[in-house]
Amino acid sequence: MKLTIENNWKKFRSKNYNYNFNVETGYFERWGKVKEDDPIYSEFGPEILDCEVSTICNFGCPFCYKGNTSNGKHMSFEVFKNIFDKFPKYNGIHFLTQIAFGIGNIDASDDLWKMMEYCRKNGVVPNITINGDRLTNKIIEKLVKYCGAIAVSRYVNKNICYDAIEKLSKKGMKQINIHQMISKETFGQAIETLSDIEKDKRLEKLNAIVFLSLKQKGRGIHHNKLNIFLFENLIKFALKNRINFGFDSCGANKATEVFKKLNILEKYEQYIEPCESSSFSYYIDVNGVGHPCSFSNECSVGVDILKVNDFKNDVWFNIETCIERKRIQDNGRSCPYFKV
Repeated sequence: MKLTIENNWKKFRSKNYNYNFNVETGYFERWGKVKEDDPIYSEFGPEILDCEVSTICNFGCPFCYKGNTSNGKHMSFEVFKNIFDKFPKYNGIHFLTQIAFGIGNIDASDDLWKMMEYCRKNGVVPNITINGDRLTNKIIEKLVKYCGAIAVSRYVNKNICYDAIEKLSKKGMKQINIHQMISKETFGQAIETLSDIEKDKRLEKLNAIVFLSLKQKGRGIHHNKLNIFLFENLIKFALKNRINFGFDSCGANKATEVFKKLNILEKYEQYIEPCESSSFSYYIDVNGVGHPCSFSNECSVGVDILKVNDFKNDVWFNIETCIERKRIQDNGRSCPYFKV
């Protein structure tokens, strides 16, 4: 096996698993023994880490699956570094391609920038989802400096989201997405956001809108999942108006169903990635406890990453992770925890 970084390309080669990742654009491709092979999981460790670094958020959104409030906690740089350094390396290079940082208020963690800088120094691209609030010029400059991609969540006050996107794009950020949670209750909001993308000048440089499927967890238990008919309407609206769109992996199988119905699956199938939890990605919460994904912390056995020596052997291939991996794959790589 061999892992190299050259001319913005991170390349991993082995007999049955290979990837190419462009650290500048975020372009990623994976294959097996031949290009036509699609590996069912990475035996070398996760490609992506979802890392929660703060639970402090003053928004109090009614659908927050985390149930975050202004009284939360944040991860220190020392804890983050301890965790990061345990992840697999090959030829002295970290196998991870990206880390998706989870945070509420952007200024909740004093160590966020040290974490991102450490990622960059080690050939891993930091990305983040923000609520769009509390953005100072200094914070914007740091986000643009370190992040490969930034997602801004769309909440009730759309101006917070749209203003943040405009500020980031004016500072040169190219990969900016809107994260729109979709449920029966937020369908109208999603349609409004799609309409605004066509006409609101603040969104001229938006990369795409990404639809996040509802998980009835935390405060989200009071919302209802979007039915397939309304889900199809969102896709039709985006296609008709040539709006770039995507989905979280939780909604991939539902998207496949719609694309198949619209006779366009062949065109988009290669871009669809179903649930990759514990197969290609992993989640670690603010306390340093690992789970297959951020929604499964109450459904799966957690692993205290701070107490293990080697991530690949002690976490990626421990019995709990292997059981959850098989559970997800046996479910057709659809979520085994929630009806999405």
